[in-house]
Amino acid sequence: MLKYAKIINQETKQCEVGIGTNEKFYQSISMQKMDVEQAYNGDWYVAGYAPKKPDNVIKQERIDELKSLLASADYWGQKYIDGEYTAEEWEEKKAKRMAWRSEIRQLEAEIEKNGKNSISSFN
Repeated sequence: MLKYAKIINQETKQCEVGIGTNEKFYQSISMQKMDVEQAYNGDWYVAGYAPKKPDNVIKQERIDELKSLLASADYWGQKYIDGEYTAEEWEEKKAKRMAWRSEIRQLEAEIEKNGKNSISSFN
């Protein structure tokens, strides 16, 4: 996307970006039209240089999503206790919840393993 920008880090190609329409102002502060993109963290970079979201961040977001699903599905157990679900219906719901918990444990283990690998690589 073309925007007025100025590179502030030559190594990473991170930019300051003008979001207004005052072209004369941006030119007066040494900005020029560049093809830029916004990274996952909100910072701007020359197109093609924006860092990608780290795997551990993606995994943590999935964990958060699964935990939210579990919390929102707590009422399923109460509905079963209250007799609103048959045993078969409850087994289906319970299987979903167990699968979500299993995925959470797997992702947490992967994050922990990646964290240990990144720490040991500095030693």
